[in-house]
Amino acid sequence: MALTATVAKKSVVYVQPKLHNVTFNLTLKEDTTEVLSKDFSIQFFQGDSPSAKVAKVIEDMQVQINQYKSAKAIFDNATLDTAVTSIQSGLSL
Repeated sequence: MALTATVAKKSVVYVQPKLHNVTFNLTLKEDTTEVLSKDFSIQFFQGDSPSAKVAKVIEDMQVQINQYKSAKAIFDNATLDTAVTSIQSGLSL
């Protein structure tokens, strides 16, 4: 299954003079199935470096992607399937 990421701008909210809150959305899909949709907000002060803010958002999004991939690797592992089978066969009905 192919993992794809889509980033979209979501909103810009005025907080106070020279300060805005900018929100982006990250959507991850496995083929056509959405597996994650999360908003990431960052405060932007007049005079801030846009590249530093972009780097921070990328870092935060990458953490979420890595966590998803880590959990998926465990979920898809045959050892977990074996554990399910063992648990099922160990039950007394």
